[in-house]
Amino acid sequence: MLKENKNNPKTDDRTEDTELLKLIDAGDRNAFSTLYLKYQPRFLKYCTRVLKNDVALAADIVDEAMIEIWKSAGNFAGKSLPSTWMYSIMRFRLIGYLRKNKEILLEDDTAAINMEDTALRPDEELELSQTNSSLVKQLGQLSDKHREVLELVYFKELSVKEVALTLDISEGTVKTRMFYARKHLKEILTQKGNL
Repeated sequence: MLKENKNNPKTDDRTEDTELLKLIDAGDRNAFSTLYLKYQPRFLKYCTRVLKNDVALAADIVDEAMIEIWKSAGNFAGKSLPSTWMYSIMRFRLIGYLRKNKEILLEDDTAAINMEDTALRPDEELELSQTNSSLVKQLGQLSDKHREVLELVYFKELSVKEVALTLDISEGTVKTRMFYARKHLKEILTQKGNL
C-alpha cells in the first residue's frame, strides 16, 4: 500500500503518483482507480471549459486520456512531475480533437499546448495572482486595438472567429493583432524583469 507523509501531504503527491504509476504499469486496477478518482475531475473541469461546457465530449476525451495513462504508465520516466506527464497526455488528446475538428483558437496552437494544471498549491495560487495582477497592469501599456483582442481571447475566451465578428474585422486581422500584442507584451514584461 502507499505510504502517506502526514507532515507535508502536498509535497508527497509526487511520490504517491509515481508509486501509483508503477503499480498501474504492473496491472494494478485499484491503483488506476485511485489515480482516476484523483485526476479525472480536474481533467474534466479543464476540458469542459475549453470545449465551451460540452461535458459529454469533455468526458470522452478525458476517458481516452485516462486509458492512455493506463496503457503507458510504464513510460513515465520521472523527468517531470507525474501530474505534468499526465496533463500532457490529456492536453495532446484535447489538441488532437481540436485540430481534427478545426476548433483551435490560435494559429500557432500556443494556447492549447500551454494548457496548465489547474490544481495549484496555495503558494502557487498566490504567485499566479501576483503575476496576473502585474500582467493586467502591463496590458494598459498596449494600444487599444491590441489590448481589446487579447482581452476578448484570453479573458472572455472567445475564438478568433468570434472576435472577428464582435469587432467587425477579418480573422486574419485578429491573428495579426494578437501576434503583435503578444510580442509587445513580452517586450514590456522582459523590460520589467517579469520574464
